[in-house]
Amino acid sequence: MAKIAYVDQDVCISCGLCVNNLSAVFRFNEDGKAECYNPEGAAEDEIQREAIDACPVSCIHWKE
Repeated sequence: MAKIAYVDQDVCISCGLCVNNLSAVFRFNEDGKAECYNPEGAAEDEIQREAIDACPVSCIHWKE
């Protein structure tokens, strides 16, 4: 079963790092917070490296 990333929007600071790094996976929602709109837009290891590990406030996680 594939992992699905999600953004804790209460913690997100809208820095845009995940959106810039992986625009096929993340975008800004109408509140200006990042969201994972296409979890299959990149490989799990790329999402881990370019979004989860790179996030300055650690608000991107894998759903359990």
